[in-house]
Parts: sequence; structure tokens; C-alpha cells
Amino acid sequence: VKTTKLWWGNRQEEVQRLFEVSISGEASKAEEVRVVFEGDLRKVKRIGYEMSAGEILAEGSVGMHCGARMSGGSITVRGDADCWAGCEMHGGTLVIEGNAGDNLCACYRGETTGMTGGKVVVNGNAGECVGQYMAGGEIKIGGNADILAGLDMKGGKIVIEGDAVMVGANMTGGEIVVKGKVIDMMPTFKFIEEVTVDGERFKKYMGDFALGEKKAKGTLLVKS
Repeated sequence: VKTTKLWWGNRQEEVQRLFEVSISGEASKAEEVRVVFEGDLRKVKRIGYEMSAGEILAEGSVGMHCGARMSGGSITVRGDADCWAGCEMHGGTLVIEGNAGDNLCACYRGETTGMTGGKVVVNGNAGECVGQYMAGGEIKIGGNADILAGLDMKGGKIVIEGDAVMVGANMTGGEIVVKGKVIDMMPTFKFIEEVTVDGERFKKYMGDFALGEKKAKGTLLVKS
């Protein structure tokens, strides 16, 4: 572990030159590995990138791409996570106890499939374009979501406990639940009916009809 190479700017350095490293116990397989990061991690990018098993705990806020393309295991961030957290995630669990930046669980530029599996929980607020091109998995935002959550969404589920702005644009599948207010509701969503889910009343909409009736298979539930 100590001699593992990391990128530091435009050159590679051993872990032990950048971090104080301590190791305890043994792990016979990846599922038994637990990594704890302490200190100021706001400029440390790609923590848990392409992670497939084990556990990561970050004792503080982290930089961009945390948990991007992960397929298994669990990551807990005891702080905020910068942009692109959980990007193109396939599986596993990512918990952000603070706020999340833009493009949470979205896809990278030029791609057309974002999150396909796993679960992400953000206790605070989230930035722009949560779940862009999302095709599976589940996202739960404990606070508010900035503009265009669920943009180009194809599947999966997003639950927003607070308010959201212009949700579901170009949505063709999946489900978005907003328990606060929807600010600037997309005019191309059609009201269907009022429904009760887990004892709560919601207004159910389908959309996005801007793409035509055949593609408007997305569901939007807004608390009454």
C-alpha cells in the first residue's frame, strides 16, 4: 500500500510520500479491506474510482469524482463531495453526509449512460444535473436539488426531500419523487392523477412529452 503510485499533478508519487499510512490487521479478500482517509481531502480526486469491493471512510469533505464508476463496496463521506460523485456508478453504496456538487451520478461528457445501479444518499443539498442520463439505481437527496435533476433520465429512481428546479427534462423513463416544491415545472409534463404512496399524497405526472408521446415514459411525483 505504501508504495502504490498516485497522480500528484502531472507526476506520480508513492502513497507514503503524500499520506501518513498505518496498517492494522490482515485481509484475505477485497471485501475485507477498509480504508480510512483523514485530513483535508478537498483537493483529493477520484477516491473510490472504479471501486468494486470493500469499504472507504473519508473523515471530511472530498474532491471530484468520488465513487465514480464504482461497481461494489461502500463509501461514506463525512462532509461534502465535489462534482461528479458517483458518476457512471454501476453498484455499491455511496453516502455523502454533507452536500454534493454538480453532476452527481451523471455521465461524463460525450457519454449517454449515467448511473446504472447501486444506491447514493446525500444528507444535504445537491448541485445541477443530478442523475443525468441515469438508467438504474437509486438516489436520495435529503435537501434541495439544483436545476435539471433527472435530465435525460432513462431509468432508476431519484427522491428529493426538499425543493427542485425544472426536474425531468427530456426524461424517457424512471421515477422522480419531489417532496418539496418543484420550481419552474416543465410545461411538457402531463398531470395524470393524485396517488397515495406510503401514506403521502402526490400529484403524478408523465413526461417528457417534448420528445413525443411514445417516449414520454418518465414518472414524476410531486407532494400535494
